[in-house]
Amino acid sequence: MKRCISVFMVVLLTILAAQSALCASAAASPEIVLPENPAPWQTNASSVLREYLAKTGAENTARIRFHLDDPAVQPPSGKDGAYRIAEREGDVYISGSGKRGTLYGVFAFLEEICGCRWYAHDLEVIPHCDAITVPDGYETQYTPFFEYCETDWRTSQSIAFATANRMNGSAYRSAVPDAWGGSVNYLSGFAHTLTTQFCAARSYFDTHPEYFALHEGQRTPNQLCLTNPDTLRIVTGEVLSLLGEKYNPDEATQIVSLTQHDNHDFCTCDACAALDKANGSHAGTMITFANAVADAVRDAGYTNVAIDTFAYEYTRKPPTQVVPRDNVIVRLCSIECCFGHTLDDPACRDNTAFMQDLRDWSAICKRIYIWDYGTNYGESFNFFPNIAVLQRNMQIYYEHNVRGVYGEGNYYLDRCDGEFGALRGYLQCRLMADPYLDYDDTMNGFLAAYYGGGWQSIRSFIDLCCEKGVTKLSHAHIFQRARGSLPAMTIRDVQTCDALWDEAAAKAETQEQVQRVLRSQICWRYWKASNGRREFSFFRNPLRRMQARDALYRDIVAFGNDCIGEMTRKRDLSGCPALHLLRIPFCWSTLYDSPFWDAVSPLVEKLYNAYCARHPA
Repeated sequence: MKRCISVFMVVLLTILAAQSALCASAAASPEIVLPENPAPWQTNASSVLREYLAKTGAENTARIRFHLDDPAVQPPSGKDGAYRIAEREGDVYISGSGKRGTLYGVFAFLEEICGCRWYAHDLEVIPHCDAITVPDGYETQYTPFFEYCETDWRTSQSIAFATANRMNGSAYRSAVPDAWGGSVNYLSGFAHTLTTQFCAARSYFDTHPEYFALHEGQRTPNQLCLTNPDTLRIVTGEVLSLLGEKYNPDEATQIVSLTQHDNHDFCTCDACAALDKANGSHAGTMITFANAVADAVRDAGYTNVAIDTFAYEYTRKPPTQVVPRDNVIVRLCSIECCFGHTLDDPACRDNTAFMQDLRDWSAICKRIYIWDYGTNYGESFNFFPNIAVLQRNMQIYYEHNVRGVYGEGNYYLDRCDGEFGALRGYLQCRLMADPYLDYDDTMNGFLAAYYGGGWQSIRSFIDLCCEKGVTKLSHAHIFQRARGSLPAMTIRDVQTCDALWDEAAAKAETQEQVQRVLRSQICWRYWKASNGRREFSFFRNPLRRMQARDALYRDIVAFGNDCIGEMTRKRDLSGCPALHLLRIPFCWSTLYDSPFWDAVSPLVEKLYNAYCARHPA
């Protein structure tokens, strides 16, 4: 009898607990009022809001009624991505413009009121709270600083991360569905499309070499002759054909890229040379050509399509006699710049020249986009000392009428990740969304969540390396060798950095955070190996130095890396032990293999293994 009663009580308590859980779940579910016949992005915004409010554990959300895109509260502008959040008599109104404004507003509410953060594709921070408190009369609004925001850091390929952090490009992400606000699309290739996609050399060069550049006395398939009327006719026809297939009148902006190939084989025929000479720049032919295609696109009725072209290397200097049409985007590329000094540093010669070009383009062009660069593409494991200048540079872009920014990062990160890729991706996104945010608070929040209790040590390391990364006479370029970088680093600084990394690893609170610390520490170990410091010192026992190199190499590979940088991304790290035991890290790539190293490698490996067996590290 007692056993039956016990079983009955267990069943009863289980039922009551389940009912209690259901009631609690129902009580925590907010009421969200959508417009009649909601659009996909409005429905998804409602789902996102409901999902993350539930994750906070707040028990009072059922007492707050949310209104999405209610006419009673209007966004501050019609710009796609603008939003307004307002509290009215206990209700919360979130209204946005375009396809993205409502989603941006929902994520902003979750950030500002609930403390949620989307730091990386694999790191969301959703604080637990007992209750959501929206202050009486609370109101905030936002209008995007830029019409186009994108970075190719791997973390931004997550649609949820990108939307939460207000990225709207999709050149390096899968097509963004309408439910997530769509994207500003490049309908063709993203870059270097002339001779590769439009008037393609594979289709025309053999039969019509006159369509292509006359360079150093010969026709080359590497660039187009931009003054040849047949070249213009072909490219215009191909653009219009593309629009006939892919045009979407409901998008705020669509872009067709007409951009020079990645070489300097520009045309020097009489007509091109004369037009460029008259304009004081090779941009004379490029902008004239882009304008002609843009006119045809406009005349065909494609009012929300822009033609995009480069101001890149030989076309970077603005023309003096031709002005880009309103539907022409000039994508100004900062590839020659120093990224250790701010762009407006008057003492930095490389940046002074770029700033003059930016000012001159700003005076004649209504739609400047920036192609920015965010890492060391030569040796991507090495610390790149640009983190301290990211904010000021983004402010400079905004203050010079730039309307779009593409931040090229380590897009090959899944093969070469040993620095601060996740941090850089997050910072670039946040700065595009608001160049005037609290930069220290933004960076510190990321570091604390990503690395744990030792985050302040990592912040100190970053600050020190940025300070020591450039001098008045030394700079930081995107193909900088690790050897000789961080030129102001002293012996004491090196000792300090070693201690900072030890502290960061010791204070990490989870094994995942420890692994993140160790992965990012590769940048420091790589620098020391390249510059012969500490355990890699040229004054140490050569075999002990080999052990340090071997440990670094094996850790790099263990973290899933198989290349050194962009130029070696198609080549695996060497399987030749003699290279990583004897040579500096940059030479670990198979790009530098030779029969000599293959020949001596067995002997080197044999002697090294014998030494390690007798002298364990």
